[in-house]
Amino acid sequence: MDDPRNLLRQRPSIEEISERYEQMQQRLLDRLNIEVGPLKWAVSDPVSRAGCTEFPDVHEAESRVLESWRAPGNLPDSDWPLAVEIVQEITVEYGFGEPEIIVNRSGDHEIIGNDQYGAVYQFGTAANTVLMITTGCHLLAAAKG
Repeated sequence: MDDPRNLLRQRPSIEEISERYEQMQQRLLDRLNIEVGPLKWAVSDPVSRAGCTEFPDVHEAESRVLESWRAPGNLPDSDWPLAVEIVQEITVEYGFGEPEIIVNRSGDHEIIGNDQYGAVYQFGTAANTVLMITTGCHLLAAAKG
């Protein structure tokens, strides 16, 4: 089996991937606001950091939950397919696969998507409309050298 550090060195640093996903998240918020909004997005949770459960012995690596966003209220059921289309169109550009439907019933919808590094986004609407992105495990830039 490969050395976990060598595997992680082949991935972008946590700083690089976080910046990339933050860009993706901003594009999602903007497009959703324009095309299915207006939505009053606000940060619901700050960035948080954690060690990597899949690489417990690599202390120079971490995963992050980026700022989570929430807009008050529910997207109408009639707008949900367009919202999913927007999310899928943008996230595929960033290496995420097809979204998986978690919940799909009147007034309550949720999808998730994953990328090759173990990142996951969650997008849903019920009492509120929410968007959350969690990175996979990545080395700190200082540890990649």
